[in-house]
Amino acid sequence: MTRTKAGSISSITAEGHSGYAHKGEDIVCASLSSLMQALWIGLEEILKVDDLRTVRDEETPRMGVAWDPDIPGTQIVARTIARSLEALGESYPDYVKYREIMEK
Repeated sequence: MTRTKAGSISSITAEGHSGYAHKGEDIVCASLSSLMQALWIGLEEILKVDDLRTVRDEETPRMGVAWDPDIPGTQIVARTIARSLEALGESYPDYVKYREIMEK
C-alpha cells in the first residue's frame, strides 16, 4: 500500500504466491484476491473513478490499483481494503506480508 505525504492511500498492490496451500486450494490467496477484486469494484463500479491505473501480471502474480486519492469516497474504500489486508496478514503472518510505503 502506498500513502501520500498527506497520509492518503493512493495505491494498493498484491504480488506473489502465499504458499499456504496448493493452487486452487489456497484460502489465503483466495482471500487476498477477493479483497483486491473488491477494491477494483468499489473504485470503478461503485465510485465510478475514471482514472484507475492498474498493473496485472499473472506470471508473478501481481495486481495493483492506483488512483487519485483526492477523489471523494476513495479513502473509505481504500482504508477498508487496506485494513482487511492487514488483518489477513495478522491472521496468516507466515504467508502474507503487509507493508506501507510513503510516496517521496
